[in-house]
Amino acid sequence: MNQALPRAEAGSLQADTIRKITVRIVPLLMVGYIVSYIDRINVGFAKFGMEKTFGMSATQYGFLAGIFFVGYVLAEVPSNIVMTKVGARVWLSRILVTWGIIATITAFAPNLETVYVLRFLLGVAEAGFFPGIIVYLTRWYPNAQRTKVISTVMVAIPVASVIGGPLNGWILDSFDGAFGLDGWRWVFIVGGIPAVVLGGVFFLWLTESPTHARWLSDAQRAWLVDTLAVEHAERAQQAPAGHRAALANKRVIALCLAYFLLLCGAYPLTYWMPSVIKHVGHGLSGTQIGWLSAAPFLMAAVCMFVTGRVIRDTRSARPVLIALAISVVAFVITAASLGAPAAAFAAITVATMAAQTAKPLFWSVPTAYLAGVGAASGIALINSLGNAAGFVSPYAFGWIQDASGGNTSVAMTVMILANVAAFAVIGILTLRSRAERGAPATSGAGA
Repeated sequence: MNQALPRAEAGSLQADTIRKITVRIVPLLMVGYIVSYIDRINVGFAKFGMEKTFGMSATQYGFLAGIFFVGYVLAEVPSNIVMTKVGARVWLSRILVTWGIIATITAFAPNLETVYVLRFLLGVAEAGFFPGIIVYLTRWYPNAQRTKVISTVMVAIPVASVIGGPLNGWILDSFDGAFGLDGWRWVFIVGGIPAVVLGGVFFLWLTESPTHARWLSDAQRAWLVDTLAVEHAERAQQAPAGHRAALANKRVIALCLAYFLLLCGAYPLTYWMPSVIKHVGHGLSGTQIGWLSAAPFLMAAVCMFVTGRVIRDTRSARPVLIALAISVVAFVITAASLGAPAAAFAAITVATMAAQTAKPLFWSVPTAYLAGVGAASGIALINSLGNAAGFVSPYAFGWIQDASGGNTSVAMTVMILANVAAFAVIGILTLRSRAERGAPATSGAGA
């Protein structure tokens, strides 16, 4: 289609098409992911009230933070397989509504055991949302734009912490006792209701695929469909065909391990940041803790956004390796300087920026490899097994903290060792991939 047009006109057509798609779908996906992440991490602030209400220990809180991911991991692959059958528009909307209902119900839990069950069910309900978004984006964006758009959407992660930190701190301070409910219960109510509303918006606004996009011109739609078809055919030559082949593929399994380790280095930041700040900064209010917890994630959002736009080699693993190396150094400095609040806060800000930025950079690797229905199950498997880190690392952090008498520096070895291991796995996978292609390992191309 675009070959018949003058080069300048073809370039304008492509740029206008991508711009129109981005304006149409990316803001809504980001809002959905922000609400998703706030509902996932608000337990970090509800923790302060639940400690008083239920007498919860650090180990119990680590289990509570992690049990979400047991349900999430178990339901992730089945959820994405169902999505390929019923469509992203219907399934993403369903996910939003069900998790919003469960999140809201958590506010009325009478005991800690009920909260455990509801957090597990929240994981089941939310499973498939993020990998569903990734698969959905592969149906709209060619390879050249995919890393940028995934980085943009994943800016929602630190933005959720920027919004959620001050919001949840304010709720704890201002809503405590309203209508006879503790502040921590309001944290779940205020987080859950928007997801239900947003589910209806998703259903009304999202378009299933480019062929159904009446808001694109005929020329734009033809260029996009043709371009995506050519790239899909190229990936399909090497990618595992079908759900079963993707789930058994060795490279997919290696990517699962890499993502698991990468997230082990990031999740404790999300769930323990408020507690660490409260410990280091004595006498802070909930609102102050919220704002201080938000600052590192605000910087991470900026870093993710900028990085997604300066990366030119969309299949390179080098950027994620650099981000992991920086995070290791920053975590070591943080652990060594907890006695000096200003230095520790500066170091953990850098660590947060690097650890969060590593996430979208990682996804350029599997999305450049997987295709077709195998992409839906392969991406879901990578994300689900990777997110098992959400159970393992917060629980390990809490257990180590209890076992060491509350020593946060020792507990931070969870993030340090995980990022070192993630660097090693991705580095080895990259070298082997380059060797298989017969290209120099120093070229920096991703697996």
